[in-house]
Amino acid sequence: MSKLASLGLVVALLTPGEPALAVPHVYSDVVLGVNDLMACVENAKTVASKNGFTDDVQVLGTGESRSVYADHASLPMALSISCSTKLGAASIAVAGMNNDDTFAAFKKVYDGF
Repeated sequence: MSKLASLGLVVALLTPGEPALAVPHVYSDVVLGVNDLMACVENAKTVASKNGFTDDVQVLGTGESRSVYADHASLPMALSISCSTKLGAASIAVAGMNNDDTFAAFKKVYDGF
């Protein structure tokens, strides 16, 4: 295939033919004042569960930081809460396919944290 034909193929693949059916939305913020790593992780798991993020719960990390990941039980959303005593903060993020649902879930998780 010639370079020109290859370029045409790349341009054709990158040119949108139809609008995307779904656009992911992500909301994130930080909570300060984390000085007990395990208390932060337990709080993250509690807040996640209370707000429907009960599927595929994982806690990962070593040293001065741990992250809690979970999927929502009934909505296409995922949660990430990263606790760090080195930073003295926890970052909270909710990602989902529906803007309104994602923002509402983020607010509940953030307010509950």
